[in-house]
Amino acid sequence: MAKKPKQKTAWNKGKIVGPKPALTARQVATIRGVLAERAPLRDQVLFALAIDSCLRGSDLVRLKVSDVMLSGELRDKVRVQPSKTKSRSQTSIVFEPSRDTRTLLTRHIDAEDLLSTDWLFTAMQRRGGPEKPLSERAYLKLVKKWVSYAGLNPELYGTHSIRRSRPAYLYRKTGNLRACQIMLGHKSLASTQLYLGVEEEETLSLARQFEL
Repeated sequence: MAKKPKQKTAWNKGKIVGPKPALTARQVATIRGVLAERAPLRDQVLFALAIDSCLRGSDLVRLKVSDVMLSGELRDKVRVQPSKTKSRSQTSIVFEPSRDTRTLLTRHIDAEDLLSTDWLFTAMQRRGGPEKPLSERAYLKLVKKWVSYAGLNPELYGTHSIRRSRPAYLYRKTGNLRACQIMLGHKSLASTQLYLGVEEEETLSLARQFEL
């Protein structure tokens, strides 16, 4: 008797899929406050830099001290070539760490006694083992914890929620999609429009104004 073929389980079974919403300014402020009270310095710096830089998680966790510091001084502007687009485009992401982020960065680098060639954010390691950068999975777990501090459902948010937060806030305040494109390092405005869900938000906004 022939065995019935095993049914494959969908990769997204039981998961909430779709674009992850950005954090609001109030939610970001709440998370900053909680982290300042109960989180290690590394996590405070990681969150602050994630908000300021709008980097993908894969690029954020692989930052080295030399990316943010030159000759013992923090860079005024940080330029990062995204690993995802390196082979297809020369578009880089340029950002200026805020004053508070710069303070946290300096404290973190000094406290960890980091050299220019060291990873900025390292993973927990065995005694005497080689230092490794924080993994993307570990960063995602931190993000889930952070959003819970703001009373949000961790299942609805991810690393792209952090990446979207600043440009989404900028677009709501100014409508300047080109600035958001540069901030995210996108090659086209269409990509930025899709990434931020601009058309969907504007459609819903119009629908609210013309309810039947």
